[in-house]
Amino acid sequence: MDQEALVKGGQALVRHLDDTPVAPRLAMWVNFSDTGNWRLWIVPADAVQDKREFYRIVATTISKFKPEMPNLDVGSVEYVNDNRPVVKGMSQFIHAPGIVNATLSGNTVNGVYIPDGVLIRSNL
Repeated sequence: MDQEALVKGGQALVRHLDDTPVAPRLAMWVNFSDTGNWRLWIVPADAVQDKREFYRIVATTISKFKPEMPNLDVGSVEYVNDNRPVVKGMSQFIHAPGIVNATLSGNTVNGVYIPDGVLIRSNL
């Protein structure tokens, strides 16, 4: 899939999720090189602990704003806890509370190799 389309769709989703209880604290596209699949990792606001509620809000938001993110579906999004080693590592060296487009390539974060990624927000 076109990386630019992924980034734009992810940025639009984060922007719209800011108006929901999910309000992402971290959002990052991660490419799993063994399968070639991109997943949008989202660490939601502390108030959202129930994964079912998280996915319901994400699905509703994608559906409501589909023209802004035509290549995105709820299956592309993954609920991620802030205690994941990659997330902890990202929070220690990048603080980007707005919406950004920071490409990561061939990086190891807290001992976890990330072949390709695009950071959209890091506000932990």
